[in-house]
Amino acid sequence: MLLTKSSPIPKEQSSSFRGALRASGVMAFAGLGDAVLYPVLPIYGKELGFSVFFIGILLSINRFVRIIANTPIANWIHRIGIRKMLIITATLATLTTFVYGLKLGLISFLIARIFWGLSYSGLKISTLSYASQAKEKSGLAFGLSQSIKSLGALFVLWFGPIVISKFGIQNGLFSIALISSLGILLAYSLPKIETEAKNDIVKTNLTFYPNAINLLVFIISVSIDGILVVSLSHLLSGNMINSSELLGYVAFYLLLKRLFVLLFSIIGGMLTIRFRPLILFSISISICLFAMALIAFDSTILGIILAFVFNTIVVTFSPLIAIKNSQNKDNSLQAISSVSTWWDIGAAVGAFIGIYAIEFLGIQNLYLSLCITGTILFINFSIKNAKSSRSTI
Repeated sequence: MLLTKSSPIPKEQSSSFRGALRASGVMAFAGLGDAVLYPVLPIYGKELGFSVFFIGILLSINRFVRIIANTPIANWIHRIGIRKMLIITATLATLTTFVYGLKLGLISFLIARIFWGLSYSGLKISTLSYASQAKEKSGLAFGLSQSIKSLGALFVLWFGPIVISKFGIQNGLFSIALISSLGILLAYSLPKIETEAKNDIVKTNLTFYPNAINLLVFIISVSIDGILVVSLSHLLSGNMINSSELLGYVAFYLLLKRLFVLLFSIIGGMLTIRFRPLILFSISISICLFAMALIAFDSTILGIILAFVFNTIVVTFSPLIAIKNSQNKDNSLQAISSVSTWWDIGAAVGAFIGIYAIEFLGIQNLYLSLCITGTILFINFSIKNAKSSRSTI
């Protein structure tokens, strides 16, 4: 039966599309406190009483929390709804930023980082859930959503250091927390949309199942969001005169990575109007693997830029591809939880082993190994996706 203009389905999809964009704004505000810690904590950590070892733990613990939290939080979204989850997690994120500035000591800071990890899981899965329900506009929703989320980090990486250097770390973090609280107000404006598949819970064994898309996402995350990010200083050190110059270049490329998210997520979303997301996803995977090969053979700068640009497209559309390839397409939260968890595992593992792997294997052997492994997993994904597509005809 054809849908008429009065049909409620397009209205629901439009509401989900608007919800995805507003939820991304909530996430942008909520993430200010986390984003500012990465340039600030290594510099001001000793002032707060933290050793270099514990600074590393504080900056990474939230990723490991998310690996465990994604599944139970997805099930909680089933019970209370997307909008309520975003209100709760936006509030929690603001509180954690206030705690950062209280100078209560390591344990309190660590607890705040753990709660931020829980908050991030709720924010991310809720935002992706809104986008997945936009149906025909889901590709555009995923692209715009990813871009909007990056605005918060870009703003605070510029604004945060200025405020902290002028007013001190405590007052600076309090100011950032105050701005972050605007996300709570935005969360209250979100449309009330029920999650799909009320009777289908998100299962831990399915979340951690190493299917083709999960393994492919894992190796790309290990390679780019993990190893490449932490090894930038090694890759760029060849022509640097001193450590301060090297630090400037590393910071520049990390900022460039965030700018690519802002720009190319929008471009990718708009391209889905004419091209299937799977095509964009597959092309981007291929170029990411090519970038690994370029780095292995000393075309470092081009390899880094290509990896950061096309990794943005992979991150943007991997949840949508996971939903379309899942056995139960009505339970989108299961696919979102699963692919998000494998991405978090890859980034955490890559960041942990990156420096050690370079010292053990060398840059060329390491990146060549990543390219070969990724190519094998991409071929496996393509074959299984082709079989799945034929079986549904």
